[in-house]
Amino acid sequence: MTNPPDRDARLRELLADPRLNAAIRRPLQFGARKEEKVLEGFVPLDDIPGYLCPGQIPGRSPPTMYYGYPVPASLLEKHWNEEVRSYLDTQKMTKEALEDFQDPDPHKAFEAFLVTVLLDLADELCEETGWGIQMNKVYGIPGDPYHWMASLCGNYSGTDVPEPHIKRLREALGAEGPPMWYLAYGDDGQWDTKGSFMPFDPERLIRALGYGN
Repeated sequence: MTNPPDRDARLRELLADPRLNAAIRRPLQFGARKEEKVLEGFVPLDDIPGYLCPGQIPGRSPPTMYYGYPVPASLLEKHWNEEVRSYLDTQKMTKEALEDFQDPDPHKAFEAFLVTVLLDLADELCEETGWGIQMNKVYGIPGDPYHWMASLCGNYSGTDVPEPHIKRLREALGAEGPPMWYLAYGDDGQWDTKGSFMPFDPERLIRALGYGN
């Protein structure tokens, strides 16, 4: 007669599976913050695994994830030059803002007003897509100096996005392929360990990971 399978050993085997994203493959390490270099290695996901959905792991909240498309630096700079810069009212600017606006280095001027560019672009994308588009800073866009994306939803919103809105956003950004899941930048990209600890249930995590017996 064979012994029943060692579920803890099975769990450790599943967590070591290379198919799990390297930046989040250890959901058991709730008490340990991920190092920045680990998060920077995050690779966008086609689909979000169950254990990154709220309520799947007792006593712990998963990092925030966003579903959408990257907004490259070139597009942000183009929007600044064509849609924002010439419409700003310099008469209403503070002394500091005016100095930034008049900086001889156009790149520094752009960075000083980046938030304004992001808000204006978000409003434009909302109008073009008919959806509540948000701009979020994320991990998963290597080589981009700003790391911003246009998100359709997040793992905490629980909202299904109709395909027409996805198509409109893709066309507006000149993107290709389906949207993907990205990891929120900074503290929002960490597991929330502030809640009261609850006993860990290996069986529940195995189910959340999408594996059978």
